Amino acid sequence: MLIRFLGADRTVTGSSHLLEVNGLRILLDCGIYQGPREEARRLNQMIADDPRSIDAVILSHGHLDHCGKLPVLVAAGYNGPIYCSSATAAVSRVILEDSAKIQEEDAEYLNRRAVEPNAPPVKPIYRVIDVPPTLRLMKHVECEQRFDLGNGVSFTFFDAGHILGSCYVWIEWSERNQTKRLLFTADIGRYNTPIIKDPVPPPGPADFVITESTYGGRVHEPIASVEPQLLGAVKDCIAKRSRLILPAFAMGRTQTLLWYFQKFIADKSIPPMRIYIDSPMGVELTRVYRTYRQGYDDETLAHIGDADLFGLSRVTLAESGQDSRKINEDRGPCVIIASSPTCEFGRVLHHLKNSVENPNDTVLFNGYVPPNTLGRRLQDGQKRVRIFDRWYDVRCQVKTIHGLSAHGDSEELLRFMSPALAPHTTAFVVHGEADQAEVFAGKLMQKGIKLATVPAMTTSVTTTYDDTPKVATTPAATDGD
Repeated sequence: MLIRFLGADRTVTGSSHLLEVNGLRILLDCGIYQGPREEARRLNQMIADDPRSIDAVILSHGHLDHCGKLPVLVAAGYNGPIYCSSATAAVSRVILEDSAKIQEEDAEYLNRRAVEPNAPPVKPIYRVIDVPPTLRLMKHVECEQRFDLGNGVSFTFFDAGHILGSCYVWIEWSERNQTKRLLFTADIGRYNTPIIKDPVPPPGPADFVITESTYGGRVHEPIASVEPQLLGAVKDCIAKRSRLILPAFAMGRTQTLLWYFQKFIADKSIPPMRIYIDSPMGVELTRVYRTYRQGYDDETLAHIGDADLFGLSRVTLAESGQDSRKINEDRGPCVIIASSPTCEFGRVLHHLKNSVENPNDTVLFNGYVPPNTLGRRLQDGQKRVRIFDRWYDVRCQVKTIHGLSAHGDSEELLRFMSPALAPHTTAFVVHGEADQAEVFAGKLMQKGIKLATVPAMTTSVTTTYDDTPKVATTPAATDGD
């Protein structure tokens, strides 16, 4: 067996790993790298070598850092199946179309700026027209249905509890009359979160594990702490007849917030109030969430039944720019859920400039905000901020709710992985910044497994028949052009 690590190695973005076993080449995820423009452009043109010879892609879920580079792979000649759950296919369509549109707009903007004489024009790594050929390759495989890839190799999806449709991958193959097992966690969610099911335990010990480590060295606040914090902020908004602005991810976070608001209204903790979703992608993904109810947990189904899960009958969906601008005529009480969580771009900026100097309005962050962003500057209490081309005094309230992460923390990851860990297990720790990955590798070794290592980009690992890994750094990827 050979594993080539092609992305999300000592970082949390660009997940991609190539598995070669029994004559098959299997790509686990093909995610886009999200980072500084020039570095992202370089890394996002790199794909697995000889894409035409890849036999299958197994896609864990529809987040951009796991599916976003698939059109690059297809444009380079890949024409095989992309196996994923039906909900993941629906989510990926929205995510990929939005990514392509942003890339086209970004390239157009850069080409309008002053450039060096004779410099070639900036091109998007793919366009909107490149998405449909990728979507046509997607083959639906639902959770806990074993799928035979041939050559004695099979895989099974299990619910990962991360976002709608998310799965981890359990791969089995025959080698020298023995069955070998590999667990690819992709992204594992938290326990007892709203809407979607908890992660399903792995079916048994694994010989090899490729595990995420996003929060491998951290512990989240309890999920139970989220509801009272959010309810308190909404009640304050109602009492002051003000605006509550929530910068939020369009995928997952927007739907979770809507679920809480619907619960508060159903429980009569608050009266019905005006709620806006000001994100075209958030609107479309909420409709996807409403469609794929097979991913809901029992508690959600029991609490809401067949009713309007996200309260969309009372939610205003701002799909056009005109819809968005009209929201600013509403001075409250109202809730505005808008992209993006960093406040670096998106429609949330227009709402911020109309509320940041109002002491009655509140900006409520609901997750981690990266450094060197407008969101972090607000979160850190900076008194003056620049929005578009003007400086504003920060007079609004700024609060943060912790505990809403879609990634399990170190304790939750260990809880999930426990059935897969055995004295003979070798673990490869990916999808985490180096400090988090190293800490989590240490925690795995404390569990008594054979080996836990943190591979770097382009690392290749081969195993001998006694499963002793041999590591080498080799050119494991090629330029997508």
